[in-house]
Amino acid sequence: METLTHPETAWLLRAAPALLAALITLTATFVLRQPLARWLARLAQRRSPAVLDPALVWRPTLLQPATALLIAAGAAVFVSAALGFVGSLWLGLAAAPAAAALAVRIGFTVAAQRYNQQLERELTPAIGRLSALLGGGLGLRTAFERLLADMNAGPLQSEWSWLIRQQGAPLADGSIATMRQVIAALATQTSAARHATLLNHLAVAADQPQDLQARRCAAAYAALQASERRREEALTELAQMRYSGLAVGGAGVLMAVYLIATQWERVRIAYSTPLGMVFAVIVGLALLAPIAGGIWFSRVEDVEY
Repeated sequence: METLTHPETAWLLRAAPALLAALITLTATFVLRQPLARWLARLAQRRSPAVLDPALVWRPTLLQPATALLIAAGAAVFVSAALGFVGSLWLGLAAAPAAAALAVRIGFTVAAQRYNQQLERELTPAIGRLSALLGGGLGLRTAFERLLADMNAGPLQSEWSWLIRQQGAPLADGSIATMRQVIAALATQTSAARHATLLNHLAVAADQPQDLQARRCAAAYAALQASERRREEALTELAQMRYSGLAVGGAGVLMAVYLIATQWERVRIAYSTPLGMVFAVIVGLALLAPIAGGIWFSRVEDVEY
């Protein structure tokens, strides 16, 4: 392109297909926004086990459809423009749907992680209060109701409120849902491993005498506290490896940004061919691997209680 015009303005010729690809992608997203929003709304509702009665299906809202649509549109427009600039118009348009799907998938994954992290933070103190209420002589449903009255809005409050609402709901076979059935159903659907383990304990205790329920809940609370201590110890031991991975990965990313900023034309030529794009993915994964390892080391699950 530099032979067709001045080198200083050659980027304008490359910008034309990029802007056209971004405009086409944005227009298609706007025209198809309603069916896309309906599809994303269905995607937001996780599949429930087929053995469950419809009245026992729990579906948390991890990501609003409008937010998911905005993420998909942003990723599609950005990728189509970027590939239209360094590659071709058709390459940008072809890669836009895959980029949108990947961005939405990442968005749901991040939202689920944040949901589980908040639930985990709320779980141990809530079980401590539930144990105290059961130890004071209250029944399981009454203790849940008393506890929910003082809980702030959040994942745990939402799931436990569903427990209370669904107890007594009519089932497809003509019976009504018992507390044990509702707790067991939520245990199979909640995405937090420790919460699922706890609910399985409570489901066993739901039909037992009140004193046994209090003892089981007290034992679960003690085990949760021990689990928290083990988790903190493991995080401390993994801290050095985590920070090393983040430091090494960050240094590699910083070097890549420096090369792109100072040698952009060479980088563009090197990675604009089909083989270069393959190596661009490999290099990107190699740069991000230490960072991903550092983040992975920071997550420790402990459900042995």
